[in-house]
This record gives sequence, structure tokens and C-alpha cells, in this order.
Amino acid sequence: MLNKILSCGLTGNFGYFHTKISILYGTKIVSGVNYKKKGHLCLNLPIYSSSFKSIKTTKCKISIIFIPSYYCKNIIIENIYSGIKIIICISEDINIFDMLKIKFFCQKYKILFIGPNSPGIVIPFYNIRLGIFPIKNIKIGELFILSRSGTLSYKAIKVANKLKIGQSICLGIGGDLIIGFNIKKFFPYFIKLNLTKKILIIGEIGSELESQFLKYKKIKIFFLISGIFSPLKKKMGHAGAINNKLNDILKKIKKIKKKFLILNNLNEIILIK
Repeated sequence: MLNKILSCGLTGNFGYFHTKISILYGTKIVSGVNYKKKGHLCLNLPIYSSSFKSIKTTKCKISIIFIPSYYCKNIIIENIYSGIKIIICISEDINIFDMLKIKFFCQKYKILFIGPNSPGIVIPFYNIRLGIFPIKNIKIGELFILSRSGTLSYKAIKVANKLKIGQSICLGIGGDLIIGFNIKKFFPYFIKLNLTKKILIIGEIGSELESQFLKYKKIKIFFLISGIFSPLKKKMGHAGAINNKLNDILKKIKKIKKKFLILNNLNEIILIK
């Protein structure tokens, strides 16, 4: 986990701001990419003309993407062919056809892809912050917070901090309609870090996210499902969530309740303690 990291978009205002916070937090970001600014330094880090040259020189295996969505497909595929194994994509609203191509290459070359429209990942024990997570309320602990919603993740961290519940991992898997994160395939890797004893899954009405965790019995899992009282057949803004029938969400809740505890709101995180 202590690998070197490439920041794609470091020279932009958004990428610069969050890369700087990550470096100050202790994350080992070593280079950036910008063809027009190749050879320059940014945050005292070298800027290369391509991912290939950056990876060849610095031996990075992880990259974070801050660039505009219409450039993402090319830079991500270049990352993959250059040898990157973990990609965290903060950019949002990537074209659906581009995302399908990205997903194809990630599956073909066994790439761990987080995003798009992800707040990233934070692992406090290793001082790793890749993305846009606010670190003010993040403390080392044993709670893994996983969500499609960045905002709900931030609020969960804040509430947990007030209750003196620390985090082992904070992970936003992405809020766009199509995401690249393969939960069944890669979730066990995070568990093998042996940092986590409890997991909070923040799900939503229009997703099968929760059902993919029902087989994990050796670890305590808690669920919070947002949007339960949303209007029927109305598309909600986040990830295209929609409640087609009232029974859909009730069936999901009933299925989860057989094995796990469902929180009514984030204030009930105290039950996790």
C-alpha cells in the first residue's frame, strides 16, 4: 500500500489543491502528467509528458485522475498500458460509452478501478489519502465506511468522530451511473489488510450494492439505505437511483434485516460502537 503514486491533473487548480493536501497528510505522490508543462516542477514534483514516461521513471503502480471527463478515457487507458494497477478516478460524468471501454480494459488487465465520480480512498493507518476526502475528522480506528455518495461518507465520518469511532478505510466507489469498481473481486483485498472489524455500507434505493455483501459473515456489517421515502418512479440525482415500486425497497430491507442491522439515520452510528 505504500507504493508511489502518479497524480494526473496535478497542474490544474483542483488537482493541485487536493494533491497538496494528500502530500501534507503523508501520501507518497511522486509525479504528475501534462504534455504542455513537461519538464516543469509542480509542488516540487516532476511533470512528465505522458503516463508511460512517468511510470517508467518513477515506477508508479497507482494513479489518481483529476482531469476533465472528456480526456479521461485516453489517459486511463494509457495508464493501464503503462503498468498502473490501481486507478482512482475523481472526475465525474464520463461519457457512458467511454466508461464501458474503460471497464472492459480494467477487467481484461485486472485493474482495481475506483470511480468515476469518487471522493477517493483514505487509509489513516498508512497516511494514505487519494482523492478529496476532508481529513479533519478522520481518525485511526476499526470502522470501514463504504459508499457511493461522497457527501454521506463525509457526514458519516463526522458523526463517527464525535462518537470517538475511528476509521480503518474510507472508500467512495463512485457516484456515476456506471462505475468500474468490482466489489466481489476486490473487496476481499481490503479486508485482508486486517485493519477492519466493522463495516458501514451506505447504500441507496436503486442499487444492488448491498446484496453483494450479504455473504460476509465473519465481520460485523451495518447498513444505511438512503432515499427510502423518495417519490415512486422519480429518478433521483445520485447515480440514477430510482424506486420503481414501493415493494422493491421493502424487499431489499427485508432481505438485509435477516442477517444485518440497518441504521435509520447516521446518528445511529452509535450502535456500531
